[in-house]
Amino acid sequence: MNVRLGYEVGTGKPVDVPVLNTVVTGQTQLSGKTTTMEALISRSGLPAVAFVTKRGEQSFAGAPRISPYFRERADWQFVASVLEATMRERLKFERAWIMRASKGAKTLADVHRNVRKQMETAKGLSADVYLTLDSYLEIVVPRIAAVEFSESVLLEPGLNVLDLSDRDTFPPELQSLVMRSVIEWVYEHCDGTITIIPEAWEFIPQGRGSPVKLAAVELIRKGSGLRNHVWLDSQDIGGVDKEMLRSIPLWLLGVQREANEIKRTLDNIPAGVAKPKPSDLATLERGQFYACWGRQVVKTYVQPEWMEESDAISIAKGEQDVRPRPKRIQPKEDTVSPKEAADLRTNNHNLTIENERLRDRITVMEGKMNNAPVKRAAVDDDETPTKKSAPVDADKLYDAIRQRLLKDPAIIQLRTTKPELQVTQTREIVEMDGKTLRGRIARLVHSGYFSEPRLGQTVYNELARLGFDTAKPNVYRELAVLAELGFLTKEEAGFLAVSGMKVNLKSV
Repeated sequence: MNVRLGYEVGTGKPVDVPVLNTVVTGQTQLSGKTTTMEALISRSGLPAVAFVTKRGEQSFAGAPRISPYFRERADWQFVASVLEATMRERLKFERAWIMRASKGAKTLADVHRNVRKQMETAKGLSADVYLTLDSYLEIVVPRIAAVEFSESVLLEPGLNVLDLSDRDTFPPELQSLVMRSVIEWVYEHCDGTITIIPEAWEFIPQGRGSPVKLAAVELIRKGSGLRNHVWLDSQDIGGVDKEMLRSIPLWLLGVQREANEIKRTLDNIPAGVAKPKPSDLATLERGQFYACWGRQVVKTYVQPEWMEESDAISIAKGEQDVRPRPKRIQPKEDTVSPKEAADLRTNNHNLTIENERLRDRITVMEGKMNNAPVKRAAVDDDETPTKKSAPVDADKLYDAIRQRLLKDPAIIQLRTTKPELQVTQTREIVEMDGKTLRGRIARLVHSGYFSEPRLGQTVYNELARLGFDTAKPNVYRELAVLAELGFLTKEEAGFLAVSGMKVNLKSV
């Protein structure tokens, strides 16, 4: 399966890459690694799971979040790997003690109990090893008990994010355990799924074990047959496990400035392939990557998932500058100060009293018109009724009431205690270029194509029939935007044009 990565820098030719095990590297905040992975996932249509592990991390901000999943495991190899991850060094002779502590255990809590039992009689080196194990398990076991974990991993099409950035809930030790559990779930239950591992130098380190490394190696070795692929995200590759890197055929190399890292990066391009110069790698701009697979190395501007194809081609050719992701402007809500609220309550109270007096007066006048005795509720002192009521001219009475209402704005403002909601309807006017995807869909709206509900797949097929080539996720996104703007409604059977909405075509 190939997917559109972007366009060759200089020529604007399309660059399609295979969906394989991949490493994306480049300086954080300068290369655009996250944007690159978002674009590839969006255009591939495959489900993917990513992890957010750093506090304040803004990566994948718009993707849906999934619940954390954890599966207990207590074999000695696993316990050894988590201990190596904690100590940040390879274990040498401690494995015998770990085997004793893990014997008969089904959970890490069982291992912890065994460790504390051994500590009661351990001395010398044994006491030191068990103390180290106890310190680690003292961190992890209570946190596992405190988190409500999901019983499965539910992935929607497209990108799914598991947020582990809260260090109080998920310290680094527990982050690794959760990531390992999710990777194992993907290997055992999923087909055609991408797993994105962030900070690969930390979670898949060179020279020592980690829980994530154990699961990732198994997935990368055995998962490709089921189209389950691992994508590594790392600022540099110096500290990443070389066994993993050797298993990755697709490399996306972003900007690097440190001399040793530039050399390491270029050394990973196979011999016999024309390699870029160190200065070429150091001067890459944001969004530019050297895409390396097979015997190909292509300097590519990656098309973000939100950018139109024509703009990406222009940027790749150098005809326009790189544009940042557009920000959706949130409407400001009207607020009322405490003083304004108090004034409104006072005015409302006064208007209510005035309204009641007016209703009483109208009731009295209606009684006079009908020559019927009227029981008055609350009349002002200066309105004592006469003993004999003369016939009342209805038209004159109406005119008198009308003139009183016009002279007294307070009364005309509130003539009843029933609440009233006033809505001002504004016609949204949006100009769209017929060359863009949104403009093409607007043409379909104008032609009456959406007079009956249309599914996103149906719209995608119609655009293809009319000769407009775009990725399917782009069509779904533009349909959602037009629905948000009020031109379409999203029905169960598909998207439907809003009744009374106007679309005008301008020729230029």
